[in-house]
Amino acid sequence: MRAQLNRTLILLVVVGLIVAPPLFAGNKYISQAQSAFQAQDFTQAAKYYEVTARLLPWRNELWDKAGIARFKADEIESALILLEKARQENALSELGWEMLGISYVEKSDLDRALEIWNSGLKAYPEYSKYYSQLASVYHQQGDLSAERMALESWIDSQGETDAQAHYRFGLLISVSNPNLGLKVLLRASALDPEFAAVVDTMQTALSLASLETNESNKMVITGRGLGLVNEWQLARDAFLQGVTLNKQNAEAWAWLSEAEQQLGQEGTTAMDTALSLNRENPIVRNLRGLYWLRNGNNERALSEYLLAATYEPDNPLWQISIAEVYIQQADLSAALNSYISAVEIAPEDATVWRLLANFCAQYNIQIEEIGLPAAQNAVELAEEDPLAQDILGWTLTLLERYNQAEEALQQALSLDPQLAQAHLHFGIVSLQLDDWGSALDHLKQAVEINPYGSVGDQAQVLLNQYFPSGN
Repeated sequence: MRAQLNRTLILLVVVGLIVAPPLFAGNKYISQAQSAFQAQDFTQAAKYYEVTARLLPWRNELWDKAGIARFKADEIESALILLEKARQENALSELGWEMLGISYVEKSDLDRALEIWNSGLKAYPEYSKYYSQLASVYHQQGDLSAERMALESWIDSQGETDAQAHYRFGLLISVSNPNLGLKVLLRASALDPEFAAVVDTMQTALSLASLETNESNKMVITGRGLGLVNEWQLARDAFLQGVTLNKQNAEAWAWLSEAEQQLGQEGTTAMDTALSLNRENPIVRNLRGLYWLRNGNNERALSEYLLAATYEPDNPLWQISIAEVYIQQADLSAALNSYISAVEIAPEDATVWRLLANFCAQYNIQIEEIGLPAAQNAVELAEEDPLAQDILGWTLTLLERYNQAEEALQQALSLDPQLAQAHLHFGIVSLQLDDWGSALDHLKQAVEINPYGSVGDQAQVLLNQYFPSGN
């Protein structure tokens, strides 16, 4: 009996000698991994977790920790391998499932990412962040129905302060449920003022649609609003519903064609159908003009716009469209006459006056005789319009009336501090007045607000020229 007990003790000692060193080392490495992770040295933390996972094979959750650390170190390939190892060991945490899905997105394997996050939802149904990730991938895949359901689940759970989610969800339901869509869009605007402008556009469209009794026309108005905020896939769905509700609605067919073109399709069948239904509809003619202009056929575009103006002579928009074709043809005299016709048709429309002033300024045509009075009329009719104040300031700048220009541009920026072109114009005026500090400030702001646009490019050129070492 005593001999057997001695053998047992010897065996335990031997086992202890085998197990104890890895166990002690493993605990030490875990402590070091945790310290490295807290110090945001994620690569080192991952190394410690990986070593420990091999030393302590029963601690399979360490593969999850190692994968998360690799992900945070932006080592996606390694993170994916480690997180997959944790998944195979049934040891993925809520965050591990999320990061594994994102890793597959980084590898452009969207279907696998969806599979991972849906599995994550089964494992951790309360971790609703997966819905946000699912919505993002469904959006990339163009699965609008699945995107809508995922966003709804996300907002109802933990996304109540996610402005982007509210905005996107509001757009997605604006056709099927415009009242709720508008409510959600307004919530997005309240959460983030950056959505205010596009939400205002949609609010106007949905409000106008609510006044329309014809269901087909209601869809057309809603679709036009979606097109204005560059949501052409949703707009196409609205126009398609408009066509379905009334196959004789020529404008619905014409707008369907426009949406298809915006989405990279030809749109010719829908456009031809629109023309066959109503050859004298000015909207149809205008959209046909845009189609030909987009395809480089200026003559046919001009013909369409002239017909639109014939069928609806009291609409200044057709004259502006005609002017745009003349500009394409380098016939600036004819373009000026069309702009003048537009303001004669709508003398109380500040936008039309502003467009005339902008044309004169852009092409240096009769700036003092026509451009300045047009800009002044625009401001008189819409004093609170920052664009009107800006074009007045720019016109005065071109006329070298810098002090007056500065006053108008100050007014424009007081109305809209984020108006990049007003900052550019103010910077130019400041250069002329030798106010270098003001010039530097406004040109920098123009670049910051419009870093990838023509305004930002022009401002950057001036910064490089006048402040080569100070920008």
